[in-house]
Amino acid sequence: MPAHTHCRVCRAPLPEPFLDLGSMPLANSFLRSPEEFKTEASYPLAVSLCPGCGLVQLTVVVPPEQMYRQYPYVSSTSESVRRYASDLARRVVGQLELSPADCVVELGSNDGLVLKAFQNEGTRVLGVEPARNIAAVARSNGIPTMEEFFDSQTASAVAREGGRASVLLGRHVFAHIDDVHDFFVAADQLLTADGVLLIEVPYLGNLFRQMEFDTIYHEHLSYIGLRPVMVLAHEHGFRLTDVEPVPLHGGSVLLWIQRGQNARPPTERLQALWEEEKKLQLEKAATWAGFARGVAEWKNSFEQFIDRLSEDGAHWIGYGAAAKANTLLNFCPSVARQITAILDRNPLKQGFYTPGTHIPVRQADAWRQNGVNHMLILAWNFRDEIIAQMKPFAAAGGRFAVPIPRPQLI
Repeated sequence: MPAHTHCRVCRAPLPEPFLDLGSMPLANSFLRSPEEFKTEASYPLAVSLCPGCGLVQLTVVVPPEQMYRQYPYVSSTSESVRRYASDLARRVVGQLELSPADCVVELGSNDGLVLKAFQNEGTRVLGVEPARNIAAVARSNGIPTMEEFFDSQTASAVAREGGRASVLLGRHVFAHIDDVHDFFVAADQLLTADGVLLIEVPYLGNLFRQMEFDTIYHEHLSYIGLRPVMVLAHEHGFRLTDVEPVPLHGGSVLLWIQRGQNARPPTERLQALWEEEKKLQLEKAATWAGFARGVAEWKNSFEQFIDRLSEDGAHWIGYGAAAKANTLLNFCPSVARQITAILDRNPLKQGFYTPGTHIPVRQADAWRQNGVNHMLILAWNFRDEIIAQMKPFAAAGGRFAVPIPRPQLI
């Protein structure tokens, strides 16, 4: 599989990766049975820093058809995401004064959770979701959904058949897109003259500060800071006007983008985050070389932490068969071997085996049958929610541990 040699935003030649996590299976390619273990595919997973615009990006791209046509993640299993969806819809509809005549289009709309919230606020909605199994769930929930990848061809068809959108929303999907220039062409085709593009992404500054290396996997082609977004938007006649902090997925941001001629002045919080980003020096190669050293030190510390507790009688189960968990466990196989099972509330993952490490995924109350006394919270971004759900485990004497940003017992 050929590697990218040039930046997907500014097209500058890419240097050698600053962090190489080795060859790993796709983070959401769960296995049905042990018979599939021997034929499991893996791909290089390494990240490079563009010296031109500062985009942190993968060097190898796995074809999206291979990753997204059947997909195991559904938004609605998280209570935090459900609450956030309702709040987001209410705020956006109020701030933009949307009416029943306005249409909100969401790309990567998953099971329709967020669009259902917009629908409840009185707007028209349309989802664009490539995963056939998940799109079917959305339609059963009353959300009109196209089974397509979002690109300029899809956007043209949507605008032609259903009219232009007042809001184009992409939550945690922009980083999955390889041809980001075509994405902005598509946004230009689909949005009304004063329409707003809302892109929600995990924030690069949080990845750096919190050592969130486990959010690096093949689906995440880009790791987003403000500078490359500004460069990309400007090339296509758009402007970044605002940024909102989002307390999900280890610290995310919601980027507000409009066409230049209709764009509002940049907000103070956008200017403040821009100044903070410059202080972090996220565009410097030395910054990310230090991050790579920190990842190596974290691995050593984490493995020693688990081994110490195991020697003292800890028996382990995991919680959260998330994509980030599979990066972490494949990077730390000695830890993976000590985990008897991983609990998850998502029925699309239960009964399967994790990619690479082949740990069985069980329903959330299966800890009772495993004789475990320590739970490693692999979906650490939902730590508080998981601890609240697992009160019976704590009441039975169980203890919780988290790996990121540093290994610790709760």
